Amino acid sequence: MYNWKIVLPALLLIAFGVVQGKVEFTMELTLYAAFYLAGIYKKEYALYLFALSFPFMTYRPLMFFLLVLIFLLLLDGVDKQRLKQVLTSKVFFASAFFILAVGITAVTSVNLRESLGEYVLYYIPSLILLVVMMLMIGSKQVLYRFLLCFVISGALISVYGLAQYFLLDSMPGKWVDRETNPLLDKRVYATFGNPNIFSQFLLLVMPLAFVLIYYVRDFKQKCLVAVLFGLTALALLLTFSRGAWLAAAIAFVLILLKIDRKLILTGMLLLVVAVLFDLIPDVIKQRIASIADPFEDTSGQWRLQAWLSALAIIRDYWVTGIGMDTTTFNRVYVDYQMPQVNVFHFHNIWIQSFVTGGILGIGSLLFLFYQLVKTSFAVAANRLQKRLSIWGIGLFASLIGLAAAGMTEDVFHDYRVMMAFWLIAAAIGAIEIILRQERRENETA
Repeated sequence: MYNWKIVLPALLLIAFGVVQGKVEFTMELTLYAAFYLAGIYKKEYALYLFALSFPFMTYRPLMFFLLVLIFLLLLDGVDKQRLKQVLTSKVFFASAFFILAVGITAVTSVNLRESLGEYVLYYIPSLILLVVMMLMIGSKQVLYRFLLCFVISGALISVYGLAQYFLLDSMPGKWVDRETNPLLDKRVYATFGNPNIFSQFLLLVMPLAFVLIYYVRDFKQKCLVAVLFGLTALALLLTFSRGAWLAAAIAFVLILLKIDRKLILTGMLLLVVAVLFDLIPDVIKQRIASIADPFEDTSGQWRLQAWLSALAIIRDYWVTGIGMDTTTFNRVYVDYQMPQVNVFHFHNIWIQSFVTGGILGIGSLLFLFYQLVKTSFAVAANRLQKRLSIWGIGLFASLIGLAAAGMTEDVFHDYRVMMAFWLIAAAIGAIEIILRQERRENETA
């Protein structure tokens, strides 16, 4: 039981907000206080609340929540044995290597101040978040509740996006090419401000929502989880992000190959019926048809021309890259760009990494994904831990989906998608440690 001195910071936060006389600021500080008090009562509650509120938070509350989680760990005392397990895990090693490689890129950038600022603001906290999550997810029960809250958060933000879609009359024209898609006037973007970015977040959540249907045993729970999955799937559909649709298709084929291959045939039959009876809305058919020739519309042409410029940059800077700061990028890109193709990043995580970091940049990114995919696949293939293997399948599919989406988008360009990726990585790392512990216990038994 903690004394009043531990609770005092929460009261001071609320009091400070009230004194300021600003309703929004007071509500924000009250949220901070509630998160702090939940963690003081039981630190796992703060972990769940973090996962539950994640997509609704901007950078400042995300960092505050992370600081509180660190405080809670230090307050109870960090288990040295657990910390050693985290720091010696393959997931941490690959992640730390990637973050180190990005740091080298930041230090060698021409504009050192700008590049280090971005590195300190986004990449260092990402590695800390990974370590904190892996330290706190210490059991199967905590893992289940954490991922369940993450799925619920995805469903909640999907509800917000769906309400936005059906209540708004239209949206900014920059997200819609009305010449090649005249029927498309709205796309879901929720709190992310960009339908493509929102789709990337949903790609991480949706496979977990689907495998959760197989994880829970009670029929009523299965129905509730199916609703959560349906909400995220509908929201992803209404982002009208072609790259995300293809990535989701790849992810779900991989899931069904492992869980239930008959559903692949069922899905194909349903698709044939929908086509024969003209059940697919014209706006969706039009968007799907454009996938056959993605470079027919302006966004596809724009990406292709930008990638050709990127390949020319890689040819000249393949060893060290150009550096990660935006100022240097703009100065270098102007010498290689196609006419009228102005970009601030290359909408491709693999090309972007090669351009900014050279061989070390792309190599560390490939190694990171390789290690995460390898570890999650090993969990998915574990026949002795069938329930954990279900999570492994979902996490594996989430990674593959994001990697596929990274072919048409720089998925690390948005800090919330990047940090959501690290939450997935932390879950994979936590399972790796749980399985390692169980193997040791079985060997000593």
